[in-house]
Amino acid sequence: MKKIIWFLLMLIAGQVYAQNMSLSNRIKAVENSLIPFVPVKGFEGWTITDRMKYYKVPGVSIAVIKDYKIDWAKGYGLADTTQKTPVTTETMFSAGSISKFLMAVTALKMVENGEIELEKPINNYLSSWKIQENDFTKKTPVTLRMLLSHSAGTSQSSYFGFTPSQPLPTLVEILNGDKIAGTRPVVVNSEPNKEFRYSGGGSMIAQLALMDVAKKSFSMLTQNLLFDKLGMKNSTFEQPVPAKFTSQSSWAYSSASWFKGMPYVYPQQAAAGLYTTPTDLAKFFIDIQKSYNGKGKILSQATTRRMLTAQQNVSDGSYKEQIGIGPFLIQRTDNKSAEGVYFEFTGVNAGFLAYGIAGITSGNGVVIMLNSGDDVNGLGKEIRRAVAKAYHWTNFLPAELNPIKLPDEELEKLVGRYRMSTDEVVYLRKEKNYLVENINEGNDIYCFPVANDTIVFTDYNIKGFFKRNDKGEVTGLQNIYQEKPMPKMKDDEFSPTEYLKLKRYDEAKKAIGSMKMNEYKITYFAYELMNKKPLDMAAVKTVLDVALEQHANSSIVYSRWGDYYLKYNDKPNAIKSYQKALELDPNDEQTKEILNILKK
Repeated sequence: MKKIIWFLLMLIAGQVYAQNMSLSNRIKAVENSLIPFVPVKGFEGWTITDRMKYYKVPGVSIAVIKDYKIDWAKGYGLADTTQKTPVTTETMFSAGSISKFLMAVTALKMVENGEIELEKPINNYLSSWKIQENDFTKKTPVTLRMLLSHSAGTSQSSYFGFTPSQPLPTLVEILNGDKIAGTRPVVVNSEPNKEFRYSGGGSMIAQLALMDVAKKSFSMLTQNLLFDKLGMKNSTFEQPVPAKFTSQSSWAYSSASWFKGMPYVYPQQAAAGLYTTPTDLAKFFIDIQKSYNGKGKILSQATTRRMLTAQQNVSDGSYKEQIGIGPFLIQRTDNKSAEGVYFEFTGVNAGFLAYGIAGITSGNGVVIMLNSGDDVNGLGKEIRRAVAKAYHWTNFLPAELNPIKLPDEELEKLVGRYRMSTDEVVYLRKEKNYLVENINEGNDIYCFPVANDTIVFTDYNIKGFFKRNDKGEVTGLQNIYQEKPMPKMKDDEFSPTEYLKLKRYDEAKKAIGSMKMNEYKITYFAYELMNKKPLDMAAVKTVLDVALEQHANSSIVYSRWGDYYLKYNDKPNAIKSYQKALELDPNDEQTKEILNILKK
């Protein structure tokens, strides 16, 4: 008997060990296999830590879904770089537009409860505010289904949040476009139910309708209908974030020139206000998957299947993207399998990025959250692809590329600078047995040879062809969408931006002047230079000199000159420039505010 018990204990221990090893291997496969958009045979994947450094992302948190369960969750890096607080599975991040998906499920639950209907005019349910009637709404009244599927023809695509010191508008003030809101009124300005048009404003209308019907705050509604039922203990729609969550909430990071260096507040709750963890969001995505099979806690099978039915087409290409009643639906264009269809949502807020995706029928998925809002196509999607590869998601990744190996001397001949436009230069450098493309100062794009003088760009899975002259010298590069080749630049040939980097300002001024940019483009050029590190004030002045010569009566040009003088702490000249800007455009409220501050 003792031998039997001992044998059973050893068997159980062995099974547990095998399961742990298997899980450990899956985690390692994700952590060490980040890949570009197109998988490449023989290409060594990047590690999460290496790519965090490359993209300058302080912290990341991941929850992986397998067989309708959370397979593992893990944090990487820092939630706060000043306090050296590590990211854990309980670190909360701003989820951005994923908020809209949770709002949609809340709305659908209220539909199931008989409190509101999908196909009746939404104005029937609004008591605090009404959609203004016009020719569009008279012909086709806006419904809840249209609002949730971004097909209501409503305005205001996105919201940008507020710093903690700013006064916050009410929901009605946001919809009215009152001055405190800092955004325009939400109106119906195209035909409802005709096409997809992303609208955060539409989400705000839906939020108000739910609140008016339930007579509850939006945060209380979602707490009762979603968070409590799913055990989402680290989630809230309250804005600002409640004190009980502040210690576990991540800081925000971004290199954007407008970013104020702190987490923003989003009173636009349904559009962008959710704070949560990947673990909590994974519980939500899993419940949708289970509800599709009639086993979820929130929605019925019929409602879920209707929610995951396409309402409008969004985009076509290598992937077909559609919108359901809430989430986006995505599949490879050549997919023929039910397991190759996924529902997803991506969130972008100031200093934050979030990704949630799951298979409708496969039981797989992943939620990824970052405390950096700089590159929506960067680290988060690389991690997502690593998960898809490690967990063998059906038809999710593009077909694997099988490159050829060219001799080093042949690759070296392809290296160089190719002029895409007057001030856009494609740089190609050799790395190992492939090429790396960089456009101006953008991110690296990995390019692999598939034939002599033919490469594939792995960011969009398109081919590029090198052109040669009669002597066999490379003279240009052309991708399949370009009408003519990009000429290979000579060693003494430079773009306007390159002249600025070389500090050859006279030549830069001449080159910039030849571009004949309009007042908005050239002042934005100066604005970017003014907020770039390291700061080159001579380069800024070169651009502004051209702007003034070509647009002498432009208010925005003088505003940028004011900004320039402020950088030098030259208050008198800054005031003169802003006064001239206001003289040319008396309605410039931002310049008025700056002048008021400078004159105090």
